[in-house]
Amino acid sequence: MMPGLIMIKNFPNRMFAEMAQQTLEIEGIHSIIKAPDYGFPGAAAGGGVDLFSGQGVDLYTSEEDAKKAEELVREQYDGI
Repeated sequence: MMPGLIMIKNFPNRMFAEMAQQTLEIEGIHSIIKAPDYGFPGAAAGGGVDLFSGQGVDLYTSEEDAKKAEELVREQYDGI
């Protein structure tokens, strides 16, 4: 993981994390996803459920964008 990155939210699956990532990109905020299935094509099969670890999928952004990113994600994805 690159230094200076802040985890914004842990999602139950890649689909929700990618939706949130798109929301941030629209607002000009770059983010990255970290998940146990990274590098395994089709690993999130089964409706996008993490079949490997149950850890979910983390969404990260830079320290400078973290506050705005947290607000945007909370507005749209709170409770997920």
